[in-house]
Amino acid sequence: MGSQLTGRTMSGRRLLTEQQGRVLVVRFNNPPRNFFDEQMGSGLRALVREIDKDSSLGAVIFTGNDLFVTHYSVPDLLRGARSAPFQMSYRQARVLAAYVRFWERVGWFDGLLRRTPLRDALTGAQTYRTFRRMNASEKVFIAAINGVALGMGAILALACDLRLMADDQATAFGLIESGISMLAGAGGTQRLTRMVGQSRAAELLLEGRFISPTEAAAIGLVHRVVPRDDLQAEALALAHRLAGRSPVLNQEIKRMIYDAGSKPFARAARMEYASTIATISTPRATQDMEKYLAELARHDSPTDRQILDVWQKMLDTGPSPDVATRDRGIGTNRAQLT
Repeated sequence: MGSQLTGRTMSGRRLLTEQQGRVLVVRFNNPPRNFFDEQMGSGLRALVREIDKDSSLGAVIFTGNDLFVTHYSVPDLLRGARSAPFQMSYRQARVLAAYVRFWERVGWFDGLLRRTPLRDALTGAQTYRTFRRMNASEKVFIAAINGVALGMGAILALACDLRLMADDQATAFGLIESGISMLAGAGGTQRLTRMVGQSRAAELLLEGRFISPTEAAAIGLVHRVVPRDDLQAEALALAHRLAGRSPVLNQEIKRMIYDAGSKPFARAARMEYASTIATISTPRATQDMEKYLAELARHDSPTDRQILDVWQKMLDTGPSPDVATRDRGIGTNRAQLT
């Protein structure tokens, strides 16, 4: 898939791809500032669908050549604002959103709707769906943030499973939409609130302020801050390590985080029990447990250090291709994307 996608994206598309083993590196390509626009959203939607079907991939890195996604294209937002026939109340907007989501799921009228005032509302609904597909996928998505990530840039990063950010004074992170009197959509307010809590989210959203990489890491919005020159290498090392894990395990961990994590505890525990059975029944789990016991048997009376070393070796070791394929073939039911 890597070469095929690279060939497609080199013809002026917003996303450039390069496959390195089981890792796909996706670079945003909308100079001069990599603004997220309708074309980038459409390309991202198609790419995520293809990634989801490709058994040769285990992890994806989103990054830029010199810049991340700065923010959403304001001219696109302005077009959407001007297309509204009147100011809508929350209740009216709920009705419109349900209508657009219905036709977005049908899919047949995509081209027709894009020739109507619902064009930008349709793009928004499809972006929500793309991010949900990423969260339900067995692939691990990593954001390597190498520049300013504001608004949609931050939201896209928050939709990824892991976030690394370059540590320099030119980078910043934030949901800044309050500055143009609109809400940070595409799941941004909800991901932010779940990650940092209501009190901190209220401050960041109401003020609309952007924060430094160090502060973003301190409150849990990014997982690691690294020197800019080391960012790509760190992201690739992380992606290769996680791409080597069982795809069933990766998918079930994400189900626990993004689905079960928001359910009442009793229901979440039942979901966790099912996910545990789904992972332990894979050929990869049997192989890894046998390998662990064999490694441990090399020591007559293993010390704490030796046990930790064996576990680190297990965490760093990828699967044999045949076991990874069999694991994926058994699979589990994909989370509903509704």
